[in-house]
Amino acid sequence: MGRTVPTFRNIIESFGWEWNDFKRSLRSIDREAFEELINHARCHASAGSNMSNPNPFEPVVMSILVEHEKTLRKLREHVEREHP
Repeated sequence: MGRTVPTFRNIIESFGWEWNDFKRSLRSIDREAFEELINHARCHASAGSNMSNPNPFEPVVMSILVEHEKTLRKLREHVEREHP
């Protein structure tokens, strides 16, 4: 018997496909940003797979937010070092 529930990694990949029309309508710089967002979600696929959430979009968005927070922290630290 095969797996009846898709893995979180499969869910992330399906988001990439489901949003493909949206992505194609973006300018190239925005398409790159979109792909980066999907990559952020991929970074936390194992954490997302540990959730039993009926709405898989929520852990995808939370994964993206975690990566954005990490980026903000790095930028804040850089600014504080350069401009004490």
